[in-house]
Amino acid sequence: MYMLNAGMGIGLSGLQAAQNGISVTGQNITNINTPGYARQRVNLETNYAVRIDKLQFGLGVNTRSVQAIRDKFLDMQLTLTITRQFGTKTRYETLDNVSSVFMDEDEFGMRSELQKFFESFEELAARPENDAVRMNVVTRAQTLITGLKSRYQILEDKRTEINRSVASMTTEINTLANQIAKLNQQIACEVPKGSDNNSRDQRTALVNRLAELIGIQVYEDTQERLTITAENGMPLVSGGSAIPLIVSDINGDGHFKVELGIGKPTLEQPPGSGNYVHDATKNEKVDVTSAIRSGTLGGLIDLRDNILPDYLMQMDQLAASVVYHVNQIHRAGVGVDGPPPTGGLDFFMNTDTIAGNELADPDLIGLPIGVSHTDGYKGMILHMALNSEIVADPRKIASGIPPPPGDPATPGDNVIANRLARLQNADGTVNTSKLGFTNPNAILVGPFSVFISTTSNKIGNQTLKYKADATTDEDIRIAIETQRDRISQVDMDEEATNLIVFQRSYQACSRFIGVIDQLTEQLINNFGR
Repeated sequence: MYMLNAGMGIGLSGLQAAQNGISVTGQNITNINTPGYARQRVNLETNYAVRIDKLQFGLGVNTRSVQAIRDKFLDMQLTLTITRQFGTKTRYETLDNVSSVFMDEDEFGMRSELQKFFESFEELAARPENDAVRMNVVTRAQTLITGLKSRYQILEDKRTEINRSVASMTTEINTLANQIAKLNQQIACEVPKGSDNNSRDQRTALVNRLAELIGIQVYEDTQERLTITAENGMPLVSGGSAIPLIVSDINGDGHFKVELGIGKPTLEQPPGSGNYVHDATKNEKVDVTSAIRSGTLGGLIDLRDNILPDYLMQMDQLAASVVYHVNQIHRAGVGVDGPPPTGGLDFFMNTDTIAGNELADPDLIGLPIGVSHTDGYKGMILHMALNSEIVADPRKIASGIPPPPGDPATPGDNVIANRLARLQNADGTVNTSKLGFTNPNAILVGPFSVFISTTSNKIGNQTLKYKADATTDEDIRIAIETQRDRISQVDMDEEATNLIVFQRSYQACSRFIGVIDQLTEQLINNFGR
């Protein structure tokens, strides 16, 4: 009689195991298209046994766990690849967007505008007394200035846009870190251990999204909680706590820095504050801006602080060099107005010139206050302008050398105009160092057209490099995802087979219970006579 009762328990355990298997199979089938879902498997084990006389009898089957099939190593490799891919992708997309600034294949390119500017001096040398030719010099100079300013502004606007993105992106990073910390807490408290597969799926998806935004390293502790650190080793998530990134204008110039809060952060943000709350006894912050190199945020910071400023500096160097050499030659000549003819004028001035002020750089007469070679002539283009006296009277454009005292300008004198025209092809015209033009150690390159072409090739090659790197990283990511999917993705054929297996098992266990029930009834009826 005992074994019949035990048989009923065995059959019931088989029914429960088969039902659990059908439920898990259904969960897999319904989530086949769910992003980040890892297929689950029922792990069965033999129930404990009893000894009767000299024999040992099993008591059925037990569902030990429902396990999500994952490869933790592949998950971590995927995270590293994602963070690298999005860093290079961000750099490529931004440079591809602004590279047209330096493209000079057509007649509207920067090199073409500069060439037409110097060609206007060639025309002036041929007809120095022609008012229409002089007006053309003014027009070409203004076109050059306008073109340089508009191109410069494109880069500056992109930097401003990136700066705003840095601020907004840290908010999403903090939100993701906070959510991961909460899931860490849930997983650490799960009962039984390893059962909260949905939280693990959600956490994996959040980690990969976080990796798209910022370079991270991921580690798992003995409680299966994730510790996530930034590239400099500073923690973003530690167990059940999230340490926030804080955006602030450290220097007061509108240039956002990223700081990492140190102390005891809460998991919630106060409404509308945008910053996390810290332990009042230890409210410290560390500037980590330069340490963020990967992910979208790392790419944006590199573009804002290094890549785009480098190209802005080269544009300022070009403008400063044009101003310096043209002014040096123009200042030595005279126009055809008068008598007496006007001489000693700077061709280029700046929008901030105030009579009587000392200039920051004695090498560059006519540059704005505060612009000097020590900072790469930063902001030169923003202040660049044509001398207002020349705009008002193009006959003041110097084309010849000064006549003897008391004599009028020599008709047809084109010495200065020829010197200005020859600047176009002169070597060593662009100062690429942070030393003045008159410094013997200054690094001078040229001609102007070669400098522009070199810069254009540089941004083109840099764009292609980041494109190739982003493509390579994407290919690696796809390969890792494919390998991971072979392990974790739901296979409909396999699930259909499992469904049949568990269905047959359920049916067999039902028949087994039916046999036990019949035998028990027969036994009771026989003893009851």
